[in-house]
Amino acid sequence: MALQFVTLDVFTSQRLQGNPLAVVTVPAALKESLTQATKQNIAREFNLSETVFLHEAAESDTGSEERHIDIFTIGREIPFAGHPTIGTAVLVKYHLHPHVQILITKAGPIGIVPQPANHIRAKIPHDVHLHSRTLADVVGAAAAGLSPDPQIREAELRAPVFSIVKGMTFVLVKLPSLELLSRVGAGNRLDFDGLPKPLLDEGPWGDSFVSRYYYVDVGEEEGEEEGVRAIRARMVELGFEDPATGSAAAALAAYLTLREEKTGRKFRVTQGVEIGRKSDISVETTTKGGAEGEVGLVDLWLGGTAVVVMKGTLTLDGFA
Repeated sequence: MALQFVTLDVFTSQRLQGNPLAVVTVPAALKESLTQATKQNIAREFNLSETVFLHEAAESDTGSEERHIDIFTIGREIPFAGHPTIGTAVLVKYHLHPHVQILITKAGPIGIVPQPANHIRAKIPHDVHLHSRTLADVVGAAAAGLSPDPQIREAELRAPVFSIVKGMTFVLVKLPSLELLSRVGAGNRLDFDGLPKPLLDEGPWGDSFVSRYYYVDVGEEEGEEEGVRAIRARMVELGFEDPATGSAAAALAAYLTLREEKTGRKFRVTQGVEIGRKSDISVETTTKGGAEGEVGLVDLWLGGTAVVVMKGTLTLDGFA
């Protein structure tokens, strides 16, 4: 079996910056024969933070405005991720199928809207949930995998645990300075599946990918669009540093909107600076008021661009 693939650098307009992504095109005739195990092995072969499988429409349905995608890390399939969404949307909208309007993920449909300079604005499905426990409730301060730096460790222990959708959860670790953010290390891997007590709330929220997302609120930066809240972030959970984590940026923006802003807001999240792969992530939220002054999240938009880096053929054994 031979499958075509493309790699892109996402959340950047400059090659060898941003977050690399592999997108493997799956012809409609091979949809059933390409198993989950095979897709997982392909993701491990690329060894990137995520690999996308873009399912082509059947010949009788090539005019469809929808395309289904599957998103895999090197260890599991996940229902949603930001840089795979933006990278695949750029590939589909600007290189393959300009008429496509929606990407269907396991988390739901994502509307994709073209913007100037090959940018994409993606309307993200969301089902947000603030979990009742923090790491302080389930692990001791000396637990393996927490930061050895006392200030960072204390921030990890008290950080809110927030799901953007069922199956994608982030520990949102706020740090007071960029200097402290620079001290976050990639070697402190926390085994969220092996915690002594459940971190996540029971029921449908209990089964999830979990990661720490470290951030510094830098306010409104000079040269930034007026009214945009600027944030610097890092994600180092999986034993390496992820240059851009759109799902975490979306979760953080949703959390800050609901807990602090109390109204819709634009956010600019810069990630990957410390490893020389600067990534620019845009998030925009809209809200509505509810009973007793509660604020509800209405729309969540993730924005960015991507550039094609490589194209090739993936050859698999054992298929006719």
